[in-house]
Amino acid sequence: MSNPAASDLMERQPPTLSPDTPIQEAVDLLLKRRISGAPVVDPDQRLVGFLSEKDCLKILTAEAFDGVPEGDVAAYMSRNVQSIGPDTGLFDVVSRFLATPFRRLPVVDSAGRLLGQVSRAGALLAIRGVQDNSYLYGTADLHPPTDDEMRGVDSAMRRARGA
Repeated sequence: MSNPAASDLMERQPPTLSPDTPIQEAVDLLLKRRISGAPVVDPDQRLVGFLSEKDCLKILTAEAFDGVPEGDVAAYMSRNVQSIGPDTGLFDVVSRFLATPFRRLPVVDSAGRLLGQVSRAGALLAIRGVQDNSYLYGTADLHPPTDDEMRGVDSAMRRARGA
């Protein structure tokens, strides 16, 4: 697998938020899950925004003198969300991460419905999986790829977990 697709890299069921989720509940979710942001979806699972740690920091600092921030996610989320399709290749995903400050990219279908999410860490793991495949990288021990190497991200994830 020389250039795995976003569908191979993505977390398939990332935590999501609704536009009407109370902002404090959303901040708690990000902190509890230790994630840098979450897609905001409508009832049909269409991507309508993204709430990042940075958005939350802006909220909390702006409200520092006025008390605890109130309102829902819709009032604070970023609406200009960059997303990718499930067929976007690893190298295009990495290029997007390098060109933008985003740490996570939602993966959407042609109707804008959320399919999953690719993180920078997931891209790094995939690069490592591709890099470990000497057949693709043309290193001294060039050999036809094994079944495990052809799985790319799956095999890299197993190695990372020590399995």
